[in-house]
Amino acid sequence: MVEARITDAAGPGLLEITEFRRMGQAPDPAGGARIAYFAMRMRLTRDHQFGAWDGRNLQTLAAALGAAPRAISGANREGNRAGDVLRVNGALRLREEAGRWVPLPAAAWDEGPPTAFDPQGSQAERLLTAIGTALTAGSRATGAEMTPVIEQELAQAWRNIEARQARLRHGVPLAGGAAGSEYARLAEAIAHLPPGPGLGPTVALPSAGSVENIRLMADGTALAGIAQADVALRALRGGAPEWDLPALPGLRALAALYPEAAHVGVPADSPIRRMADLAGKSVGVGALGSGARVTAEEVLLAHGLDPATTPRVALPPAAIAGALRDGRIAAAIGVSLVPNQAVLRLGEAVPLRLLPLDEAAIAALTGEDDPLIRFTIPAGTYPGQAEAVSTVATQAVLLAGEALTRAEITALLQRLFEGQGVAGTGGPAALMIRRETAGAPLPLPFHPAARAFFGPRGG
Repeated sequence: MVEARITDAAGPGLLEITEFRRMGQAPDPAGGARIAYFAMRMRLTRDHQFGAWDGRNLQTLAAALGAAPRAISGANREGNRAGDVLRVNGALRLREEAGRWVPLPAAAWDEGPPTAFDPQGSQAERLLTAIGTALTAGSRATGAEMTPVIEQELAQAWRNIEARQARLRHGVPLAGGAAGSEYARLAEAIAHLPPGPGLGPTVALPSAGSVENIRLMADGTALAGIAQADVALRALRGGAPEWDLPALPGLRALAALYPEAAHVGVPADSPIRRMADLAGKSVGVGALGSGARVTAEEVLLAHGLDPATTPRVALPPAAIAGALRDGRIAAAIGVSLVPNQAVLRLGEAVPLRLLPLDEAAIAALTGEDDPLIRFTIPAGTYPGQAEAVSTVATQAVLLAGEALTRAEITALLQRLFEGQGVAGTGGPAALMIRRETAGAPLPLPFHPAARAFFGPRGG
């Protein structure tokens, strides 16, 4: 069964297993199954680029083998040669049926808990105690109404603390993403790169996603950030008040990172077969502050689905499964790297089917001056996906405003692209961040330092 998954994910004949060891089993925390852990080595039979944007990448292989972001080693950002060896620590979910153990569809990996803040000093401890008392008292007095307010204020306070500490250490506050997201993982990987000449350490700031990252850059909390190219272009052109997206005319691209595809998912047993069938039904469109909401709106409008008749429901990834199950939404739209861990995790709770976008809508969204591009999610990317799915994609972009100097930006790009950069710590997606593609054309301008760094072929 492992060989079959390798073939599906990497293609026939690319990888051969040279060593395989069973590492024990454990009950599946979700119940009804067991998890079989294994360690193995695989040898490449031919040259391959696991960081290719339009090919079989390491993210797909990791998802098929149940491998966590750092559980595959040996992949090289500059490409692998025949004879290279990959080492994998993976897991298969199995269920007993009629006396036989049957493999279940590939599952998303589990993320560890976020790092806790350990305050130092009696004043900080007293403040935290007072906040805890307010949180408990508020919840008891008004139900759950006060809790989101306090959580938002705490999140903003924590970002301000991190940003101020970064400035005091002459470092760069970098706006990333929500815990467990690719943006957060990448921001943390950049933060762990060793400081170099001309640039202090980088501090990763948590956020809800692209829109909030640009807000953090606009108000000076962050000096750099990661965002979708289509969202960044809106900020550059004057912002979008309906999304609480500020204008940021000084916003500039530092590097194109990887493509992020629009996923339109419905329950596998839903009668909905095409985008037009969503008319009159509620659609989940991503969390407040995320770029997915902006792209989802573009996709829906391109199909003639007006908000007045097809309501949009803002939902974080963790709430989508419940909303689909109880019928509050008929579909959900996300925008992410392929394969998307959130989609894999959602598919474990609610079997999903992806809807293709209409050709006319794709053509309207991907014109010469538009920030979106055509994209195909290959067949077999997700469990039960028998056919390729036509959609659109944007690009994840590393951005900066006017606060960073040319020298600082050059130093940041050197840390990111010289040697293995974040490839060893940023998970499979980090292999897709390569100098050859980072300077590729984007719908927004590159910073002059980035143009000089990538040379005449990019930027």
